[in-house]
Amino acid sequence: MFDFVAQLVLVAVFYWPGWLVLRIVTFGRYPPHKGSKHNEEFVAVCGLATLIVALGFIYS
Repeated sequence: MFDFVAQLVLVAVFYWPGWLVLRIVTFGRYPPHKGSKHNEEFVAVCGLATLIVALGFIYS
């Protein structure tokens, strides 16, 4: 149950920032266009990592 809720929250909150960062870094190649299969958790974790790095730079 906790796994499901954690995954749902992670993807719901951090998917779009991760999508934006990966689009910029990969020059628009990943994640693919809507409807194509891709790893949503990976995209969300990239968004979370970007937020952590940004906060580290801000507060250092």
